[in-house]
Amino acid sequence: TLKQFEALYWSTVLGSFALADERLFMTQSALSKRIQELEVEVGAQLFDRTGARARITDVGQQVFNKVEQILALRDELLVSARGPLHLRGVCRFGISQLMAMQWLPQIVAAIRSDYPDVVVEPRVAVTRELLQDVEHGDTDFAICPGLSQDTAVLSEMIAHVELHWVAAPSLFDTSEVLSAERLQSYPIVSMSPQAGSTMVLQDFSQEYGLKFRRVLASNSPEAVAAVTIAGLGIALLADPFVERFTSNGQLKRLQVEDKLKVPDLVYSMHWRNDNTRFLARTVREVALAVCTGKNTKNELGQKGH
Repeated sequence: TLKQFEALYWSTVLGSFALADERLFMTQSALSKRIQELEVEVGAQLFDRTGARARITDVGQQVFNKVEQILALRDELLVSARGPLHLRGVCRFGISQLMAMQWLPQIVAAIRSDYPDVVVEPRVAVTRELLQDVEHGDTDFAICPGLSQDTAVLSEMIAHVELHWVAAPSLFDTSEVLSAERLQSYPIVSMSPQAGSTMVLQDFSQEYGLKFRRVLASNSPEAVAAVTIAGLGIALLADPFVERFTSNGQLKRLQVEDKLKVPDLVYSMHWRNDNTRFLARTVREVALAVCTGKNTKNELGQKGH
């Protein structure tokens, strides 16, 4: 049955019965029963349960390859017969906080407009966590900076976002052009090491031999901004995020010598190339159209897209 196929599909993709039953909103015993029933129908064991974790067998992998095609055809058949408004299912995707502030309401609105019966479950987190979710199959795609080291993950660039050194106005003279020595004399307030801006900063600092004393590492850009506004250090933040703080005078963009200008933060959409679900591909295309300005004005992507 299709329900048995779904149990096999998600157990294989997620590599865990526990994660699969969460994804399918069912108990683990019910999930195990469906897989066992499928094993009886196939006449072979689909998972090796002798170790700490159940591993798919060679026969199971062969069955999975066909099951993946069947489920994709099922979705296409329903859309073909009933129209796109009848596409159903759950799509989980990750998005960084800056992208969520800019695009998440528009993405959700576009999906609901085109596919009202699709349930979307967005997760807002930092870059490394979002990429790991995609790598492990926990989410169907992610919108964040950085690149995955997993060769199974594909990426499509969405936008370039400028990063600026910022500080409280009381720390520096407005016209001062900061040297590397002067910049390093102040503590740096940054996001956690898993955040995209911090990853860029770490690579940049290593390339130019810069060393900073960190006073805060937070997953919240709001917290980083608040500590910086308090005058406890300098920060490297995305231009669209700090715009409201610079416009009201709480922060100011620092003038730095050319070699201290940090490369843009490149945002992309990331997904596994083996995620061929019709639903996942369809929702991903809607989100991509929103982010690239095909359905709406792309303010962040105006530079360098």
